[in-house]
Amino acid sequence: MKKKLTWSAMTLLFSLYTTQFLGLGFFMEAFIGILRQDGVPLKNLGFIYMLGLFWVFRFLWAPFIDRIYFGKMGHYRAWIIIFQSLMVITIFAISILHINEHLNIIIFLTIFFAFFAASQNIALDAFAFKITFKKERSIINAIKTAGGLIGMALGGGVGLILYSKIGWHFTMFIMTIVTAISLLQIIFFSEPTMKHDYFIEKIDYKQFFTFWKTKEKKLWFILLFVYPVTISSAFGLTTPLLVDLGWALDKIGFAVHIIGYGIGFIASFGASYVINKFGKRTILIFAAFGQVTGILTMLLLFKHHSNDFLVMLVIGLIFMFYTPSQVLMNTIMMDLSSKKTPASQFAIQHSIYMFSGIFFSSMSVSMSGILGYEKIILICAVIGLISMYLSTKIEYIIKGKE
Repeated sequence: MKKKLTWSAMTLLFSLYTTQFLGLGFFMEAFIGILRQDGVPLKNLGFIYMLGLFWVFRFLWAPFIDRIYFGKMGHYRAWIIIFQSLMVITIFAISILHINEHLNIIIFLTIFFAFFAASQNIALDAFAFKITFKKERSIINAIKTAGGLIGMALGGGVGLILYSKIGWHFTMFIMTIVTAISLLQIIFFSEPTMKHDYFIEKIDYKQFFTFWKTKEKKLWFILLFVYPVTISSAFGLTTPLLVDLGWALDKIGFAVHIIGYGIGFIASFGASYVINKFGKRTILIFAAFGQVTGILTMLLLFKHHSNDFLVMLVIGLIFMFYTPSQVLMNTIMMDLSSKKTPASQFAIQHSIYMFSGIFFSSMSVSMSGILGYEKIILICAVIGLISMYLSTKIEYIIKGKE
């Protein structure tokens, strides 16, 4: 039977969401800084963001996770244990390799890690959906966002700092230990049995098409694709931009992944409150406006990059407006998902959201090498204005489910 969200459940969710993004943060942010410092061209770095494509296509195997049970081990809990274990093993294998001698093997293993982490995400989102009431979804999505930010900060920020201080092997071994801690937590946590648990006789791929059949859902599809463009591009551009402006890797790690992600983490605690107080429509519009403002202030860095305070202010502004929108978008995705196949329906929505973020993160970096940083920033700001307009339709979208 489902119970009120407990501290132990919230701690577990936070831990799992954190380690889910720990490795992703390192490989998609810190790794880029490391390779860029070694002279790898911008146009060749965009491929690293493609590791996140497993998050984009995870809806393809999400129905299997909805369908297959493991008896007493629980449904989604068992899947989390399996994929979390594989994540630990993969990071450990990477930790014993040399980055200069085995770079191709490391990249090969990161592909496997990305698959395991994306699959863990499928099961974890469904697990969170299952163990909480509807009114608690903004809370668990605040936990999800905060955990993701901390994971990215630890992987992309602290990981970068550790690499510059203690080297590749010890950095990756520490990441292995942190990921293993979450594995122990889920092993000792029991998944509740619900009265509305569904036994799925066959895997249904038709739902991926029927889900979008209404006008409201088609508009939701467009908003899911457009909304993350501005903020994802800002994230993607920040590290290589600061490297090219002469910042040291450890300094970038502190400014972007400690200050920036720290502000985002703090903002996540108030996200649920402001959404309930001011409404979904108001917060979504306001956050979109803030993201446009944030990416435009990046233009100041070209003339004032030696001003540490200004750089941190710009980064903090971006993260401050990112968090409420992330919490709200994930909450709406859960509200629009069915109880019968939560893993599949949440995955298909979030896959579109992730695809847009990953694609534009990659493209913003690659195209900056051709058009220049300034033009890419302006293009992304214009797209942000479009997402702000579409955000005014969110109540219409939500009512379509009712």
